[in-house]
Amino acid sequence: MRRAALIAAVALLASPSLGQATTLEEAIAAARAYNPQIRAAKARAEAADARLDAAKGARLPSVGLAGEYLSGRNDLGGFFGFAAANVDPRSARLELSQPLYAGGALSAGVDQARAGQAGAQARLIQADDELQVAVARAYAGVRAAQTFFEASQAQAKAFEEGARQATLRFNAGEIPRSDLDLTLARKAEARAGVAKAQGALAVARAQYAALVGAEPVALEPAPDDGALPSLDEALTRAETVSPALKAAEAGVRAARAAASAAAAQGLPSVSLAARAEQVRDQFFPGYRSDAVTVGLQGRWTLFSGGRVQAAKSEAAAGVRAAEAERDASRAALKTAVIGAWSDLQASRLAATAAREQVQAANSAVESLRQEVRVGQRPMLDLLDAQRDQLAAVARALAAEGDVTASARQLAVLTSTAPASRP
Repeated sequence: MRRAALIAAVALLASPSLGQATTLEEAIAAARAYNPQIRAAKARAEAADARLDAAKGARLPSVGLAGEYLSGRNDLGGFFGFAAANVDPRSARLELSQPLYAGGALSAGVDQARAGQAGAQARLIQADDELQVAVARAYAGVRAAQTFFEASQAQAKAFEEGARQATLRFNAGEIPRSDLDLTLARKAEARAGVAKAQGALAVARAQYAALVGAEPVALEPAPDDGALPSLDEALTRAETVSPALKAAEAGVRAARAAASAAAAQGLPSVSLAARAEQVRDQFFPGYRSDAVTVGLQGRWTLFSGGRVQAAKSEAAAGVRAAEAERDASRAALKTAVIGAWSDLQASRLAATAAREQVQAANSAVESLRQEVRVGQRPMLDLLDAQRDQLAAVARALAAEGDVTASARQLAVLTSTAPASRP
């Protein structure tokens, strides 16, 4: 049989791929440029910027120009001594309006739009954080699936050789029929395992491509510096930088601004108005008027059938709901940080144990191979040991992937991920 076939496959866990390699940070950068969710979040952030500009513009003066030109016939029936005549009524009007007081509605509109802008930006960062974790999982999944597929192929070849030797020994009368049948069963099991591993690799590559927008090429091992902040430090940092919490706090500010806008509906509004108007041929032939007016315009709704009070009650309830959502977001953040911190610690310990288990399985296989060669142990014992060896490889690969995903999860929660924010 091929000597140490699985050991060579397991070595892929710790060695970079040859050729043009892709790092985890490069995969995340590609996903940022491709991912539809990130593009949608950026578009929503841009829309929020536009809403803020519109809200600020509502406090500035507005200038409008209106005019008309008509042509027809006017018959005044001799009134004022005018007989029927053709007329071309036309007018031009220039108007300026400057809000002076709106009961706080304009300021509330700006505050609400500014909170919406902050919330949209925070949700963009949150979407980016979620994408980073998803890419890290997919990246680790492809590496694990690729390595396990190659290890499964190596095992299948080893079992093919074992079945060949068992057939020769059975024909020579050295082993019973049951040993041969069990060896052939192990070979069939290994071939089925290769097919299953190949399918898992195809799924892992498809998941990666769906996130990154490109097929995985020579993925390098994701670095892990082994750093782990204290839990208290991680919690403090997360509460300071968390985009989810910032989005929730922006929601509270927006709800309070909406409450101020609702209250303003019951208050008067005053604006400065100026108009310059020119009218010709409007009421009778030869009519002429040039006017310039400046003054104040006001409006105050004294009775609205309870609509203003209902709007105020609805806005007050919205504030309470936003505050509750903020509190829930803070609690969820604490749970997420504790979970990520604990997962990373446990995953590193599990990965170390899994690597030790692989080393022990490799040593056992080598020892059994020598014992089988000199006739001290049956071939089935070696095949079973190789099957255990592959299972140890699978556990090691899963543990390595968990470390990559957990490390990225904790990094984005505490804003220490090496990739830049959008």
